[in-house]
Amino acid sequence: MATTSAASDLACSTAPPPVGGAQAAAAAEEEEREVVRVRVKKCESFLSPEFRSFAVDPQITSLDVLQHILIRAFDLNGKKNFGISYLARDRLGQEVFLSLLSDWDLSTAFATASKPYLQLRVDIRPSEDSEYPVPEGYCFEIQLFP
Repeated sequence: MATTSAASDLACSTAPPPVGGAQAAAAAEEEEREVVRVRVKKCESFLSPEFRSFAVDPQITSLDVLQHILIRAFDLNGKKNFGISYLARDRLGQEVFLSLLSDWDLSTAFATASKPYLQLRVDIRPSEDSEYPVPEGYCFEIQLFP
């Protein structure tokens, strides 16, 4: 309840907003987003990449839910051995793919890398009994997103 009265005090106050007010407003806007558009590239050994697009509600989408969506979108029922990563920018502004390993990682991806859409990569890893093993993380890097 203290935050409600503090928020109404700030709304009625003529004092300038606190330092970092723009960042807080942007964070509040992120929290209120109802839909995040997602674009996914699936990479599997020497096969051509496949692409899918869909939207999710970041408030109710966990990593487990996202994995199930991807399994259905790419018909991966028998292939449970895959990794998910998202496109982000490092401190120098370079594009890098960061692994999604937990719900915290997914929340970070929604908050920092989802405008105008969250770009994911699904890397299918060969099974142990595969006749043609491919090094982990191998993927044809053909960028087809605008």
